[in-house]
Amino acid sequence: MNRRVAVLLSLFALWHRPAAAQALPPLFPIRVGDLHGLIDARGRVVVPPEFAEVAQGEPLILLRKGSRTAYVDAGGRMVIEPQETLTRPFADGLTPAPGRGDPGRMRWGYAGPDGKLVLPATWTSAEPFVDGLAVVGQIDAWGVERFGVINRKGELVLPTQHEKLLAPAAGLVRAQSKERTHRVFDRLGRDLTPPQVDFVGVPAGGLVRIWSGRKQGFMALDGKVVVAPQYDNADDFREGRARVWVDGKYGYIDERGQRVVAAQYETAEAFSDGLALVRAGGTAQYIDRDGRVALQPPGDRGMPFAEGLAAQRRDGRYGYVDKTGRWVIEPQFNAAQPFRNGLAYVVQGRASGWIDRAGQFVWRTER
Repeated sequence: MNRRVAVLLSLFALWHRPAAAQALPPLFPIRVGDLHGLIDARGRVVVPPEFAEVAQGEPLILLRKGSRTAYVDAGGRMVIEPQETLTRPFADGLTPAPGRGDPGRMRWGYAGPDGKLVLPATWTSAEPFVDGLAVVGQIDAWGVERFGVINRKGELVLPTQHEKLLAPAAGLVRAQSKERTHRVFDRLGRDLTPPQVDFVGVPAGGLVRIWSGRKQGFMALDGKVVVAPQYDNADDFREGRARVWVDGKYGYIDERGQRVVAAQYETAEAFSDGLALVRAGGTAQYIDRDGRVALQPPGDRGMPFAEGLAAQRRDGRYGYVDKTGRWVIEPQFNAAQPFRNGLAYVVQGRASGWIDRAGQFVWRTER
């Protein structure tokens, strides 16, 4: 894969990452040279590709040109005119905003979609809201910035006494210190860290991966250990299954920690759209959640299913197959990403862009 294809696919892989629920309808990033824009699912240009940065937010979209930032709604209509005060994406209906605090020093609060302060400028730093929580900073008596967490009312749910706080996720906040001690708190500020746990991961599939030394297990969102740390290698839960490494092979466990698919695969991917791509004895296959073989890939390289289709490579070109193994879109692309919200991003020769489920470009650009 050449460098241009790799860069383009890495950009759109970021777009495919799971995100918190947002008010915007499905929009898709486009790029012409170094300039960015957005289209809708029909290929209609919502934001023309003429901006240095475009960031989808909730409920507004950030646009940046030079030193100025503006915000538009999902239809591309200007809501906040180009200015230099608000510069961060909206999340949970708010965005960090500078203002004058007491005694007249620059501080940070949060503005609403009308650009006006909703939460007063109180903090020395402010991060975007995630799931109703935001990390904020405050200088202590020794001139050192410490971090805490506020809710959407601006109330501190975690005091500003932490050296480092990671972004909230699913109502949990992780704290780190220079001594590498690691704690996890809920949205009420309660410490949920299980005993003898050294590190806590990001919630996924309703559970959270935890580490004790080099061993990995899982806890629930209330801090209860569901799977005691015992695996040398484990992945986050997806669709009720997590990949684990046992005696040199991969298998899968359920949310109770039961091994529902025996460790027998040389390679194994996370479940997606009800199936997981695995390799046993050098042969690739898709299995269901109980480990039954559902499909032998018709191509020589396969990708995870999404929205009923999976990209497959045949003779150096990618197309898409359905869950019966039938080619729905014949191999013709140099590179291909999974479908999401009805479109998939592909590269075809000097062209790249978004295709629909019939394999037709709804938007494309030439190098």
